Amino acid sequence: MRLRCSVFSAALFALAACSSAPAAPHRTPQSGDWTQFRLNPQHDATLPGSLRVAWRVQTDGGYSSSPAVVANTVYIGNNGGTLYALDLRTGAVRWRYHAATALMSNPLVWNGLVIAGEGNQQWVWGDRFHEIVVGTKENALLALDAASGRLRWRLNLAGTAMPTGAIVAGTLIQHNGAGLLTLADPADGSVRYTLDLRSGANMSAILPVGDDRFATSGAFENRVEERAARNGALIWTRSLRKEDWGLADCPFATDGRALFCDYVAPAPGTSNVYHAGRNAVEHAVALSTGDGRIAWDTPLESGPVPVWNRAAIPLIAGDTLYVGAANSPFVHAIRTSDGRVRWRVRVHGPVKSGIARKDGVLYFGDFGGYLWAVDARTGKVIGTKNAHTQFNVGSPVIVGNSLIVGSNTGAVIAMPLDDVRSSHDGI
Repeated sequence: MRLRCSVFSAALFALAACSSAPAAPHRTPQSGDWTQFRLNPQHDATLPGSLRVAWRVQTDGGYSSSPAVVANTVYIGNNGGTLYALDLRTGAVRWRYHAATALMSNPLVWNGLVIAGEGNQQWVWGDRFHEIVVGTKENALLALDAASGRLRWRLNLAGTAMPTGAIVAGTLIQHNGAGLLTLADPADGSVRYTLDLRSGANMSAILPVGDDRFATSGAFENRVEERAARNGALIWTRSLRKEDWGLADCPFATDGRALFCDYVAPAPGTSNVYHAGRNAVEHAVALSTGDGRIAWDTPLESGPVPVWNRAAIPLIAGDTLYVGAANSPFVHAIRTSDGRVRWRVRVHGPVKSGIARKDGVLYFGDFGGYLWAVDARTGKVIGTKNAHTQFNVGSPVIVGNSLIVGSNTGAVIAMPLDDVRSSHDGI
């Protein structure tokens, strides 16, 4: 199935009635579950406890994947196609599984299974004008036994599975690089529905919105949709400007009232941002969960468009959106109600990864190779640690008092939070 650059055709299902949703509580899944990108709809990937560990494991590929941490095991897949199960306390490899191509999705952990998305970021033109398929090698969802790493089932897909799926209302939902939405049984991978959205996902993610709905986004055409988890029925759809870029890369976060993400838009005097190196303006955007209406759109800094990953990963905490930038070395705190920038801090490279938060402090890595600790209220830098490895979209999680993150050069790092706070490298 190919992805077509055309106006969305008639909806596959009737538009469902929908009213504005209440604020979503911060929900941490029960022990043994990691059923969505970065743990919860706010992307606030922090687990409680007192764990303080320090280790570093060099692996065979860089990381675009965020780790999932369940039952004292770190599950993380890399761009070399290897999924690792690492001991949380020591970093020792419990098992590894090697796939045919890259594993860039956040692994899902459910009912004794680890579910990962296989597929690369390369794209090809189809045989019609402006048709694109992302994922030029093997594309699949893989389910492995969480204890042993043995393959339990495999579901082949038409496009890349590097976008992270989610398990919502008992259904595994995946939006792939060919613009197809697959709804499957997570126990055995059997397909329940396949829908052609004609809008392909790259590094975005399925976002649960309430207990039985989800949102997803894609490109060609640029569109955000909310659908029912049971059968994929359309609730609302919102098309955005075709000349912008990054909605297929950005995994939306939500507070229950709005969906938040970022993208790059053409700078004055340019027509699009499809080519790396062109100057572009980063934007943060909020869409209402009730109808997809654009609540606000805030321009941020200008900078050159990167080759890959043209959006950052948002975090919602209280009434604030925290987000980096794909084209400039900044992190921002933005008021969720109206898009007003509360503060911004300059760092040593673009911050595309997610941001972890504990006790009023934000932790993140930048493309310059530094880990940062920043006061969430003021933006004041508390500490910065030179990790000597770049951080791209591979994002940190916090477990107790330790940060766990995969790097762009293949190292998986566990570092005590106080090591980051007390260091002042590069300042």
